[in-house]
Amino acid sequence: MRLILGTLFILLLSCNSKRNELPVLSYTINDLGEKTVYKITYEGFTNQLGDSFSSEDLEGKIIIANFFFTRCPSICPPMRTALISVAEDFSENKNLILVSHTIDPKHDSVSVLKSYAEATEIPFKKWQFLRASEAQTKAQAKQYMTNFKPNEDGSDFYHSSFVALVDKSQHIRGFYNVLIEEDLTRLKMDINQLLD
Repeated sequence: MRLILGTLFILLLSCNSKRNELPVLSYTINDLGEKTVYKITYEGFTNQLGDSFSSEDLEGKIIIANFFFTRCPSICPPMRTALISVAEDFSENKNLILVSHTIDPKHDSVSVLKSYAEATEIPFKKWQFLRASEAQTKAQAKQYMTNFKPNEDGSDFYHSSFVALVDKSQHIRGFYNVLIEEDLTRLKMDINQLLD
């Protein structure tokens, strides 16, 4: 009987307790130790349809962002599978969009990105595949607090398996290694929290 009452008490507490608000992670610290929050911005990108892509395209949207390249032989295929799962779980929600930035613009032309996007079977409006100059892509990666570089033999890139969750105000609210099931689950929970 005590076990049943204890379990009921814990369930009631968990139902009534609000989840902690997600922190804002997009900030810098200056030389005086002062924190400055910044927004993720876009300029000079082109999507898989050859259309220009800017910050205006993301107004009022929650964003899942990552960096990849279409010829990636290692972490990109399982990352894509995880992101397809996210896109499918939130397919009816027009306020969520996935944004994938190629880190190999020399190879990943608009037509290559379009073919890659079509293979996901996710609508273009739900998942944007972006390209820009290498310098612009590196600057974008810096906004997302990540980086990438080519392997010495040019066959691959060193890059992260983490994605960023960005709120409607263009602030980063979390980072998730989508190759880990627990992180993927946490990402989906945090998306729901931002959508609420």
